[in-house]
Amino acid sequence: MSAVQITGCSGAGKTAIAAVLARRGLAAIDADDDPLLARSVDAAGNVVEEPEEPDFAWLSQHSWAWNPARLDELIRAAAPATLYVCGGADNELELADRFTQVFLLEIDEPTMLARIDARQDNDWGRIGDTREYLRRRLPELQDRLRAFGPSPSTPGSPSTRWWTRYSPTRWLAPPLAEPASGAISPAVPPDPRNRQASPEDDRSTIS
Repeated sequence: MSAVQITGCSGAGKTAIAAVLARRGLAAIDADDDPLLARSVDAAGNVVEEPEEPDFAWLSQHSWAWNPARLDELIRAAAPATLYVCGGADNELELADRFTQVFLLEIDEPTMLARIDARQDNDWGRIGDTREYLRRRLPELQDRLRAFGPSPSTPGSPSTRWWTRYSPTRWLAPPLAEPASGAISPAVPPDPRNRQASPEDDRSTIS
């Protein structure tokens, strides 16, 4: 069994990537589309309903978390194929050992806000205090993921895991557009000894 995660902040292009990978015949999911996997939880881990207009008080006391058991179930169900999990969660670093590779989609604030305003199937970032919450969280989130990625694998973690950072502004034109070939390159080159097949192995590279 193997799985690859494609993560990033809201608006980074995770949903678009999931659609591209699925069209190429790969086992790919948008994590946010599975309510058994991704859900809002309180500090005790209890699943809760998100209010229609989340304010800072509510957002500070709740998190978007993945259910580890459901993630394991999805990975097993996809076997022997590699499952591409496109999405992020507040507890994603705790579950990083499920993945052989993790890709971080980097995004700047203007691009994030423009994409949030343009999308029609998700109002997160336009309701309640979610917009300002995302603005404040973007630098912290990306810094935290960058810091985790380039560091050496910890004992017991998969030796094949390495992180590559992509700038979505180079390849995400309109949502779900077919990408242009060869428009991206790894910001952190992987160790070739740890190399495994990944999305960019397709000659029509996600770019």
